[in-house]
Formats: sequence, structure tokens, C-alpha cells
Amino acid sequence: MTYATQATPASRLEQAGGFLKREWAAYWTRNAQRATVRILQDLDDATLRDIGLSRSEIDSVVYSNARDRRVNYSTV
Repeated sequence: MTYATQATPASRLEQAGGFLKREWAAYWTRNAQRATVRILQDLDDATLRDIGLSRSEIDSVVYSNARDRRVNYSTV
């Protein structure tokens, strides 16, 4: 005999809560990345050079996968 499993209302609520949590975290991550790009773009070239970046690397550093780069965006 085979039993079909159905999601209970509690598990659906947990799934919805997990989805909302992930979306909320993604929203704030995107906001932080956009703010970081704006701040770095406002720096002069000498300051960027001091921190080891060129202007053309800003988007790449902020939005790329951290493991793909020598210099990466830190969320800490």
C-alpha cells in the first residue's frame, strides 16, 4: 500500500517563511552591493589605487563570485 504525502499547513508556513527570509536577505545584499559600487565610484583614482583597485574593476569586485577573484567583496 502506498501513502501519498501532503504538505501540512505548518510545513507550508515554514516553506513560505524560508522563502521570505531568503528574499529579504537577497534584497539587502543587493542594496549593500549597489551602495558599495556607488561609494567606490566616488573615490578618486589615487585612493582606489591605494586599496588595490582600478576603476574598471569595481563592478567585477562587488558582483563576482569571491572565489574567482584575487580581490573580493567581503560581507563582513
